[in-house]
Amino acid sequence: MTMRAPRICSCGHKIAAGGACPCQAGRERERQRRVDARRPSARERGYNSKWERESKAFLALPENRFCACGCGKPADMVDHKQAHKGDKRLFWSRSNWQPMNRRCNSRKAVLTEGGFGRRIEP
Repeated sequence: MTMRAPRICSCGHKIAAGGACPCQAGRERERQRRVDARRPSARERGYNSKWERESKAFLALPENRFCACGCGKPADMVDHKQAHKGDKRLFWSRSNWQPMNRRCNSRKAVLTEGGFGRRIEP
């Protein structure tokens, strides 16, 4: 098994292979704080008591008991097949809803909407 040598950050810290420098981690936290400050709350994006009621009714239907990806896990949330990006018509369109398991939905979102530095798939 080969060991990678530590690297030297531009700030002068010696960083173990695969590690992050404290200055880089601080910049990332600050960037994420700015992004979060601009993002509306879940309630402001439409995930309110009406959404909770409608999504619960959608998942209660017998055909929506299991995850749409085919993994066989029980569905515990409603996913928008196409990201609505604030479009209320698309948000409330039941033809755009599918039952999903939370883990599968997270995986789908990263692959289709980008995340963790990944490009968005066409």
